[in-house]
Amino acid sequence: MPIEYNARILKLELPEQDTLKNDAERCSADSGMLQSIGRDVGHQVRIKRVDADNPGFLALYTVAQANPQEDLGDPSRANVVRTGLTGRERLGTTDEMEAVVQATVVDDPPPSSGVRFFEVGEDDQTQTYFIAIAPHGGDIEEHTDDEAQHLRTELVSSGYPATTWICRGFGDGPGPKGASSRFHITSTDLNPGSFPLLKGIATRKFCHGVAFHGFSKQPDEADLYIGGGASGRLKRAIRNELVAANLPLQIRIATENDAPKFQGRSDNNLINRLAAQGIHIEQSGEARKFSENIAKAIATVYRSPIRRFLCALTNLLR
Repeated sequence: MPIEYNARILKLELPEQDTLKNDAERCSADSGMLQSIGRDVGHQVRIKRVDADNPGFLALYTVAQANPQEDLGDPSRANVVRTGLTGRERLGTTDEMEAVVQATVVDDPPPSSGVRFFEVGEDDQTQTYFIAIAPHGGDIEEHTDDEAQHLRTELVSSGYPATTWICRGFGDGPGPKGASSRFHITSTDLNPGSFPLLKGIATRKFCHGVAFHGFSKQPDEADLYIGGGASGRLKRAIRNELVAANLPLQIRIATENDAPKFQGRSDNNLINRLAAQGIHIEQSGEARKFSENIAKAIATVYRSPIRRFLCALTNLLR
């Protein structure tokens, strides 16, 4: 099976594709062309520009929808990929362009330098108690991957099983060349079919899970938000441990009055898909300076014989 195809990156067909107009991470493509490389609508793809001035300029996209009917009914447009203005800026230009659509999203093996995006994980392939994830590690949302690793280390060193899944991205400059501009994919879109390590654990439902994320703090926002689909009781327990750590941070349990990115309650949020009790942690840059302290505080909540027993009991009753 081919792993890529040549494409033309064109502007959106409006108003039919209005939902993609201001979306840098998402695009549309032809379903048949996607299937020819083992991908489909809802998957992630890697797109590389093809031009002499910027050879190899690349970024990740979620194929959020099939192309408009105007394209789907014309075989000569099968290789068309459509994005909004911000979607094309993700490839370093506002112009329409020639490109290559690639099925392989992560580098394997990862290069040791330069522009790269790869996944890493630690898993015994059987345990279902706990998972820590950081989909935007490396330079995408700095120190979130450190937190996931610290948290696993804390639990495993105390005899509690834990799995990690981490993606790390690195760019080669500011703006569209930066790691976040190239590689950030929102958690509700992440498709296990595009990530080999994630695919290997996505069918195994964990009892507990924590996802670490980062954001750029605005005035009146807290430093750390506790969200996710988990119970209010569990969120309060995590907040209590973080407050007890005596960090110089404002810590808040996300409510419906906060921005959706802080709430993390969607069933489509990756941590809620992976874990029955999913916790979504959003942190400012200042908070992430205390990555090890935060991980240790959270580990205290899951270093719990009662939670582990209830998880085992739940598994027996399934």
